[in-house]
Amino acid sequence: MYLLKELKLAIFSCLEAGKVVSQIYNTSFEVNWKAKDDPLTEADLQANKIILSYIEKDFPNDGILSEEVKDSEFRLEKNRVWILDPIDGTREFVEKNPEFSISLGLSINNEAVLGVVFNPISREIFFGVVGIGIGYKLLDEDFTFELEKIELDKPYFISKEFRKPSILVSRSEFYKYKLFDDKYWKENFEIFPIGSIAYKLALTSIGKVHFTVSLKPKSEWDICAGIALIKSAGGISLDLKNFAEFRFNKKTPIDEGIISGNIDFINEILKDKKEFLKSSLRPF
Repeated sequence: MYLLKELKLAIFSCLEAGKVVSQIYNTSFEVNWKAKDDPLTEADLQANKIILSYIEKDFPNDGILSEEVKDSEFRLEKNRVWILDPIDGTREFVEKNPEFSISLGLSINNEAVLGVVFNPISREIFFGVVGIGIGYKLLDEDFTFELEKIELDKPYFISKEFRKPSILVSRSEFYKYKLFDDKYWKENFEIFPIGSIAYKLALTSIGKVHFTVSLKPKSEWDICAGIALIKSAGGISLDLKNFAEFRFNKKTPIDEGIISGNIDFINEILKDKKEFLKSSLRPF
């Protein structure tokens, strides 16, 4: 299988990190703040250290872009770059809301080609390789995963037979910033607010909903793995400024908004709602 060694490493390292994250989650851990509304915990740092140790050992020539590592333009010289968010949804983690995930993607020639998203509390792991397929497992309490029996399947996307398309959106965008109060959203979609964008994309990739929307900027580490999963399942992901597919390992690793999931639904929406979506975007 194409990228099998990389996929095994990504799954194994995320599981190992998940063991530590789940242990810390069940303690009275300390919370530091990188900036307003941007928490940092020991779980972020430990998960980052564990995953990067495996990548650096097995793929020492690859580049790294991680939320918890000071960025360096050295990665721009690399065709292969691992893009990591050791905990996507740290706010949820801090609030003991299990809607967070470990997100690890691989970009080759600026395209997301492999993704693993792991929620160590729900024990759900999502994994995919673009052009081959996608997998999903609900693990036991020991996080048992037989790496020699990885299976990637055809797309899971649900059909257009449902009365209303369903979408996942950010909790903060929905409740705090009221970005989905417009009647267009309320009248045309079933809306489900949850945490981590990586987790939302992963759930979308296996057909839990039709698509995911975020109207605020996203960093590459937030979305690389999830977009790889969406692509592996036959879906599409577009930014909401230029309505272009995402490119990774950019000098400034930030994009404005995202719509991602079932290609038929997204194309239908974009026929007459591009300006509405663009005008709905909000800054950090």
